[in-house]
Amino acid sequence: MELKSKGQSLKNILFKYLLSIALGLVISVGLIMAFISASFQFKWIFPANHTESLILEKRIDIATSKNFDKSLLPNNTSYLFLSKDEKVVETNMNKNIQDIAFNYHKGSGYSNANLSFMEIQRSDGYVLVAYDLKPYYKSTWMQKNLPQVNNLFLSLLIIFCLISIITITLIWAKKISKELNPLLEASEEIRKQNLDFQVKKSNVQEFNVILESLEKIKLGLSESLRTNWREEEKKRNQISALSHDIKTPLSIIKGNSELLGETNLTEDQESYLGYIRKNTNRIGKYIETLMLVNKSNQANELNFTQIRAKEFVENIEKLAKEFTSTYKLNLLEDINYDDDFLIVDLKNFERAFLNILSNAEEQSPKNSTIELLISSKSDKLKISILDQGHGFTGEDLLYATDQFYQGDKSRHSKENYGIGLFVSEQIINMHGGSLVLENRTDKIGAKVSILLPVKNTLI
Repeated sequence: MELKSKGQSLKNILFKYLLSIALGLVISVGLIMAFISASFQFKWIFPANHTESLILEKRIDIATSKNFDKSLLPNNTSYLFLSKDEKVVETNMNKNIQDIAFNYHKGSGYSNANLSFMEIQRSDGYVLVAYDLKPYYKSTWMQKNLPQVNNLFLSLLIIFCLISIITITLIWAKKISKELNPLLEASEEIRKQNLDFQVKKSNVQEFNVILESLEKIKLGLSESLRTNWREEEKKRNQISALSHDIKTPLSIIKGNSELLGETNLTEDQESYLGYIRKNTNRIGKYIETLMLVNKSNQANELNFTQIRAKEFVENIEKLAKEFTSTYKLNLLEDINYDDDFLIVDLKNFERAFLNILSNAEEQSPKNSTIELLISSKSDKLKISILDQGHGFTGEDLLYATDQFYQGDKSRHSKENYGIGLFVSEQIINMHGGSLVLENRTDKIGAKVSILLPVKNTLI
């Protein structure tokens, strides 16, 4: 799969993006210029020198009229009429502008865009007209309520430029995002370990380099998964064969124990025979559970039913009481839960629960106490079994649920080959739950907790 030479480089894409931004800004400026031109053409706005032009048109009339006529001046001006001896005859200027106008008359004043003056000489004195050289609106309402024309044009220019930049950036971002989709899709498929897909190409060279690497990763991972699957299949076949082989001598032991039970036995012999039968049945259950887990980890292998928490907990209590009574252990209960609904396979959950109890019993001193704690925790039902044994080692906490794990101080006896917690975790995981191993904080001992999902209503 050769993708490296396909498409364009990020450098070219960046150059085109910047070129697009520049073109967008030019168009924005052009639109503002067109708007300004139209505003002047249709006389929505007057140019900066419009007032000055009106004064110049009336200058002769103002200079030659018999009496000074202020109505000849444009509305947006102020005036100062001085006599020949430079006394103020008439004005509508404020004091500050009067002083500036008088200085202008004397030759020491100034004019600028904000305040300009024009002096008109009459036979009876001088008229100084003040005005500004700024564009303004034709409409009085617009002049009063809108920003100054220059500020309006500047604001519109900034707004148009920002709109242009944002729009162009969003368009290019969408294009880049589209080119990123093959990367994201390939990464997601690999994350899901769904390797039966075709890596798509991108129009960006650098992205194609990454896609080619993902293709190689996909192929390598696919081969690795196939190898792992073959190894797991081999392991399953070996376990299946071992389980089958164990069943034969186990059946012989069970058959002979039944025959032995029909003979005349002493009380001690009856007791020993009972132990043989009990542990033979226990081994048989282990083999059945191991074969179940070995066959499939799919939840549909279990026979799920919906049950109320009350009925479920009562069944758990009964199992715990029977177990501790059989092994002459004390049982301490602390039960407080919400009566929600659970979806469980009761038969297989009982196996998981009994495995945990068996694990606790193996580590507990004689006549010690097993604690059963049941509580509701958010959307979970928490079932904890606490013993008074030596607790878990650091290694046990990491590996105790691994198949066939046997640490020097592990929670597994050599008799059950370490499948107890492994099988329990497998079954609980099939229920959508989790198994938590920890040591007690109040005293020496281990704590194993089961977290099962619950529902508030019937499904």
